[in-house]
Amino acid sequence: MSDGKEVAGRAGKTWLPSAKKFGEFVLAVFQMQRSLEALKSQNKQLQDEVSRLQRQVDEQAGQLKSIQSFVQTAVYEHVDRRAERAAMAVMQQFIRVGPEAE
Repeated sequence: MSDGKEVAGRAGKTWLPSAKKFGEFVLAVFQMQRSLEALKSQNKQLQDEVSRLQRQVDEQAGQLKSIQSFVQTAVYEHVDRRAERAAMAVMQQFIRVGPEAE
């Protein structure tokens, strides 16, 4: 009969660690599930933030294009006015000197 108690004792000892291991496994699965849900939520927030930032970048890029166009036009007009003044100065100089220079 002592053999029966030994077998029962051994069976009980082997059963408890495997139940404990199973419990740890189930707990780990639940923890991973919670972590996965938290990561999904965080990913959604980050995607929303990236979309918001992308809209801001696009808006600022449009504003920069407008500013660039404005500045470029102003510079070209300034260069054109200076070129016209220079051409007029040359013509005035030519008129002053007149045919005498020939």
